[in-house]
Amino acid sequence: MKIVRLFNEVLENYQFKIADPESAEKLTEFWKQSFEEAYHDIHSATDILAYSARNFTNEAATRLLSDDNCTCTFAMKAGKVVGLSVIIKNDCPGRSHLAASELKQLYLLSSEYGTGLGKAMMEDSIRKTRESGSSHLWLCVSNLNFRAFRFYQKFGFTKIGNGPMLEVGLDRLLSSIMIREV
Repeated sequence: MKIVRLFNEVLENYQFKIADPESAEKLTEFWKQSFEEAYHDIHSATDILAYSARNFTNEAATRLLSDDNCTCTFAMKAGKVVGLSVIIKNDCPGRSHLAASELKQLYLLSSEYGTGLGKAMMEDSIRKTRESGSSHLWLCVSNLNFRAFRFYQKFGFTKIGNGPMLEVGLDRLLSSIMIREV
């Protein structure tokens, strides 16, 4: 992994690193842990396990990390992955005329909530999107993930429409598409 840079003094304990295909196992482990922490109060343990087994595999991680249109950044603290952002060059649904990238994932371990890490990761994602030549950053968020929805609004994302139905085990969730200019 290549170290990108340290952020401001408040975040001096964190390093941001670009993940590569050799990081697939770390990514798989982080996906499972962060997803369970974020959704344990919304979905049953059975539904979370089913979703994780289907979506968070080493094969899926290797595919993602091998995609030239994807940038996966780990936030590291004391050698452990505590945050993740995934940006993919991808047209925004209903806005294909825009040069856009998708913020596919921005996950933190719950232990890092309130530390400023989420803000730093979002700022890094916006910077990387701008540097890639995209003019807009968009995302899809579950309508039940109120914490994430408020977080994205603080960064100027606005809802532009309904997203796809998200399936977590037997649960079916409505989602929203949000976008912002970078």
